Amino acid sequence: MKNAKNVAVFIIFSIILSSGLISCGGSKSGAGPKVEAGALAKPAPTGNAKIDQFVDDAFGVLEEVEGMKKSLAEINATLKEINNHPVGPLEWMKEDIMRSLAKAKDATKQLDVDALIEALKGKIYGMVESAKNTKVGLDNVGKKVQSLLKVLPELPAETASMKLKAPKGLKAIKSAGEPLKALPGEIKTLATEAQLVLENCNKLISSIGK
Repeated sequence: MKNAKNVAVFIIFSIILSSGLISCGGSKSGAGPKVEAGALAKPAPTGNAKIDQFVDDAFGVLEEVEGMKKSLAEINATLKEINNHPVGPLEWMKEDIMRSLAKAKDATKQLDVDALIEALKGKIYGMVESAKNTKVGLDNVGKKVQSLLKVLPELPAETASMKLKAPKGLKAIKSAGEPLKALPGEIKTLATEAQLVLENCNKLISSIGK
């Protein structure tokens, strides 16, 4: 009997993995929120190596933060779907799996409670891992931001040798520097959010039992 249940769990997980069900997000209704600075257009190269490198690095970290913010938003959306399901977490998991089975056109739709519990736990553990990785990523990005902010005050002097292109250089510095200055506060907020996500995931796992 135990072997039969293990086989059922394996089949469900195989279908889930093949259809991309186990991920950070749940049902996706849109692209998700973006870092405010992510909407800015990256300026074209100025011809000054130091300024151009700064712009590349600044927009690189802005993109990283945007990706982590989107990841947390997807996890939060999934947790909300699970917690607000009118029947309960297991029924949400069942419906989610059934959608994947339908996409995979798989006729095997026998889902026992144990298999659902294991599938739901697998889903949540995946979100936990993603949130942990986000916290580590935010710490690393924070260090990059601090290094870039130290370089920022030195850059306007670089435009002195750019002659007619000096305004272009100053504009590029401002385009990258302004959103960069806002990142330390945003990173701190996202780190707090990531910790809250971990706590909410752990609470959900505890409520499932078994």
